Amino acid sequence: MAKEKEELKVESLEEEVEQMKKEVGKLLEFFLPPKEVRREIMKNIYTIEFSILNIFKTLLDYKVKELERRLEERGEGKKERVKKIQVE
Repeated sequence: MAKEKEELKVESLEEEVEQMKKEVGKLLEFFLPPKEVRREIMKNIYTIEFSILNIFKTLLDYKVKELERRLEERGEGKKERVKKIQVE
């Protein structure tokens, strides 16, 4: 019987991590759209957020003006003229 030498190759953790990165990268390429499409999607998401914030700002400005108008009306209505009484 001849003894055959088997060489065991121990993979380092770094090699395993690199291999996993490659596999995950291939999966992501399959599921993710091209870079140009991703940019367009992100631009639309930011545009949506901006539009929603503008809507809230407009509503808040309207409510503030309405409250200021009410305060002015109440302030003017409560102003009573003082009558001067002459004391002899």
